[in-house]
Amino acid sequence: MATLYLLETRAAKNYKCSGCDEIIPRGTMHFRHDPHPMARLHRGEKYTHWCRKCVMATNPRPKEQVTRRLFVRRENIQRTDYQLSLFDVVRIELVGIGCNLSERLSGNPKLIHSLSPDEFEDFICNRLHAMGFEPRQIGSTFQADGGVDVIFWPRGSSSFPFLGAAQIKHHQNPKRREGPGTVRDFWGSISGRPFSAGIIVTNTSFSPSAEWFARQQNGLIRLRGFEDICRWLENNFSSEAEWREIPSTIELAPGMLVKIR
Repeated sequence: MATLYLLETRAAKNYKCSGCDEIIPRGTMHFRHDPHPMARLHRGEKYTHWCRKCVMATNPRPKEQVTRRLFVRRENIQRTDYQLSLFDVVRIELVGIGCNLSERLSGNPKLIHSLSPDEFEDFICNRLHAMGFEPRQIGSTFQADGGVDVIFWPRGSSSFPFLGAAQIKHHQNPKRREGPGTVRDFWGSISGRPFSAGIIVTNTSFSPSAEWFARQQNGLIRLRGFEDICRWLENNFSSEAEWREIPSTIELAPGMLVKIR
């Protein structure tokens, strides 16, 4: 069912409730639904506003701990239609929350460990979008996907288009390290397929053996951990750390060195 992801806030101006059509006066508390940025961009979805009477009548669950928002099923809110007295027909869709999570986590990155695996995956997709990529999740978080959770490519017209693959690893224990087995399996999944780059993202860190194996793949696989995510939260995508897989020089022939950076 369609899900509303509602933030309780004060109305900046007069709004019409999307549930009962009553006016929400400026300055009163109400609930706002923020569509995912990609839904706004590609499907033209708009912000919607809901009065407290309509939302609280659904007996919603407590607010989500990290984002302080309410999850409410759209079909549980009855719209008053004085002509037909019927429920609206609702399109079924999933609403991403990556943008909201990014705003919340920027103040306290350690909250990343309290996210659920699917929330963490949605958050990473949001960061890839902020980098200028078009991410697409493959199946659900808990569905077999051949080792690839997200594929991505440059957004818009690019002179050098490419296809990338990402695997997202979430752990509640911040001391847990991702081992070499994960990197080997991911390499096996993307090698021989039309991927120009692969990235494994975890909210913890990688073992030395995992980092060693990734270095042997000539930059095909990049590893990004908690420190990298903290940098992404600041929209810092051009740091020297992002270039660590790229050598400073490359030897094209004996004695012919080309400086890269």
